[in-house]
Amino acid sequence: MAIVSLCSAKGSPGVTTTALLTTALWPRPALLLDADPAGGDVAARVPAADGGVLDADRGLLPLLTAARRGLGAEQVLAQAQQLAGGAQAVCGLGTPEQAVAAGPAWPALAAAAAELGRRREAVDVVVDAGRLGADPLVLPLLRESAVVVLVVRADVSGVLHARERLRALTTSLRRADGLLPRLGVVRVGPPHRGDEEVGRLLRSAGDRVDDFGRLPLDPAGAAVFDGARTARPERTALVRAGRTLVGALAAAAGAGPRSRRAGTAEEAA
Repeated sequence: MAIVSLCSAKGSPGVTTTALLTTALWPRPALLLDADPAGGDVAARVPAADGGVLDADRGLLPLLTAARRGLGAEQVLAQAQQLAGGAQAVCGLGTPEQAVAAGPAWPALAAAAAELGRRREAVDVVVDAGRLGADPLVLPLLRESAVVVLVVRADVSGVLHARERLRALTTSLRRADGLLPRLGVVRVGPPHRGDEEVGRLLRSAGDRVDDFGRLPLDPAGAAVFDGARTARPERTALVRAGRTLVGALAAAAGAGPRSRRAGTAEEAA
């Protein structure tokens, strides 16, 4: 079982929608961890299973507060809530200041998330890590991940920013055992006439960066996660493309991390 982390290099390309979609379609028991240090969107955006509002007092803040005294998998599960549609989620923080104040507790949260996958009734974790800055607080979660995916706009500019962030991650995510999570990109948007150039930019980030494909800009499909009633949501363009994406992510997560020689990304032209 595994942690799959989704993040962005710049702007708001749809990380939360992609994380919600991934959790909903994941082939094994899964939990969404809304861990964006800038503040989570799930509690404000997604209804609870009964159609009401999610409990703002449950979620990541109590976990990070408790983590100073140690944290286990059961405590993470205790903070989960059921979303409309059936997925389980731990709602995020309210402000960036809360994330900074809890700085020393992030490694304990990462260890507890990893422990979820080692239980007899294992649960995979999908992390919405938000936008990655120069020194991301979520780095411990990313290091524990089997797969780290950058969600980018499907154009040359978006992938250019992703390439630079991927190069930095190749160094910062290396664990003590020398392994790295599998790194990849999901593009959001319509087919772009510069796709060949986009592919070249991705390859220049390193020969082992996976292209997990594309999700369409589909407001009707995305509105399902806002509680909108959509006829046959399984037929929306977003869900159809999401099945292919989630299949690729699950396969990559099952394969585990990869050993990479130092400098692979940095040496790429």
